[in-house]
Amino acid sequence: MKVLITGASGMLGRALVPCLEARGHKVRGLSRDELDITDYAQVANTIARAKPDVVLHPAAYTKVDQAESEPELAYLINGYGTENVAVACGHIDVPMLYVSTDYVFDGEQTRPYQPWDETRPLSIYGKSKKSGEEAVRNHLRKFYIVRTSWLYGPHGKNFVETILKMATERDVLRVVADQFGSPTCTLTLSETIADLIETQRWGTYHATDGGITTWYEFARAIVKDHKVQVVPIDTTEFPRPATRPRYSGLDKTTLIHTIGREMVPWQEALDNYLNLRLQTQPA
Repeated sequence: MKVLITGASGMLGRALVPCLEARGHKVRGLSRDELDITDYAQVANTIARAKPDVVLHPAAYTKVDQAESEPELAYLINGYGTENVAVACGHIDVPMLYVSTDYVFDGEQTRPYQPWDETRPLSIYGKSKKSGEEAVRNHLRKFYIVRTSWLYGPHGKNFVETILKMATERDVLRVVADQFGSPTCTLTLSETIADLIETQRWGTYHATDGGITTWYEFARAIVKDHKVQVVPIDTTEFPRPATRPRYSGLDKTTLIHTIGREMVPWQEALDNYLNLRLQTQPA
């Protein structure tokens, strides 16, 4: 397929491009400098000229806490920018895949969220991503909405890299232990997305690595080979500008039936990522 990717210089975009190329797709990845999704004329002209078979849209505003103090920018990129991509795709009848988040849920459930469960985002970031979902559904019939969570991977700021850096600077790490979700590596998510776009089974899907854990247990797994103590704390001991859902496990049954395979356990994905880091670090 001819695939156009927005936000190709971002953490997920930089994993998607080589993943899809390895499968034989013709990929055109556009960075923020090459495609401003808030400029409708530019978006429409770019997509019309490229004539892709599918547009993948991971480009997003992802500064969860900072969004509380600049909501206009979060909505401009995640809401209006996504609507621009959706409208442009609709004009030439091209399917679109939008990458969304577990933060569209309020975390009040104690079972994994289904794709059709009601969304009640608690933060500006979550609300802005929900507005992007609504734009996709309003303007397109052929679309994939892929909600993921706790994303990390090469070429980006993320929890894994933060914890590893802190482990070299401190003897004790205090990490929240009362928020539950699924760590997800961009490398495994890219393979899942590659599988999904080959199905042409449109809809909303939940795509994370397998299993549910806490930030505390995730941190312990990250630094298991380091001499550092990880101490569990409550969310109230680590106040942040944006409210996170207490529980954001995502049910992946629909996705598993659609692509025909289970998700990689988060522990395995993390081990693979940490091994890759060691192999690619300068000697």
